[in-house]
Amino acid sequence: MEVSHVTLEPNKDSRPAVLTIGKFDGVHLGHQTILNTALSIKKENEILTAISFSPHPLWALKQIEIYREMLTPRMEKERWLAHYGVDHLIETAFTPRYAETTPEEFVTDHLTNLHLSHIVVGSEFNFGKGRDSDVELLRDLCKPYGIGVTSVPVIETNQTKISSTNIRAFIRRGHFIEAEQLLGHPWYITGIVENGEMLGLDDYVLPATGTYQTDTGHVKVTNNRTIQVDLPDGLQQLHMKNELS
Repeated sequence: MEVSHVTLEPNKDSRPAVLTIGKFDGVHLGHQTILNTALSIKKENEILTAISFSPHPLWALKQIEIYREMLTPRMEKERWLAHYGVDHLIETAFTPRYAETTPEEFVTDHLTNLHLSHIVVGSEFNFGKGRDSDVELLRDLCKPYGIGVTSVPVIETNQTKISSTNIRAFIRRGHFIEAEQLLGHPWYITGIVENGEMLGLDDYVLPATGTYQTDTGHVKVTNNRTIQVDLPDGLQQLHMKNELS
């Protein structure tokens, strides 16, 4: 998968494409439904492009701590988006300056840099400065450019809305099975181990301080946002299973 990092509009790209847009934190079942819908619309000569944003707008603009933490920081998100069929990821830095982009600018100055036939988004999608922009406005703004827009309804499982917010809440409580039911794939933590401690986890949502079972044995989540592990030094990956009493 090709990855482009931008601060405002995407770079010019003449390749025919179908586009998806979202934060994609977790690349959960709802995101997968959007991606599968886009893949079903995409023609053979087109690529699947995704525009994603990080950090979360409420962290970037208001420094609300819980929104700093992600299910899938950059490397994890890229890995899962590639797994689910994205050819080109445009990772956009969400900053106060970017937040000033109007819906009209987003379409006329940003999306027209891409050679799009169709856009697929979730039904709760909004974009540009203000909260009044929705799928219908996106459809109206894209119509003059011959770009179709499809919205995908929010889905539920076991009467629980599939959302990154709900999954993060499950992870914080150590409810990994419930989280993975909404994710539709395993949840991993990847970090650098030094002298029995996994570091560099500031961007991850972590379960509460305590001892947990993983695929590679017991680990302890500390109150310093590190994890004590019995693993060799270097890049390692953990798959949490359950909390140990």
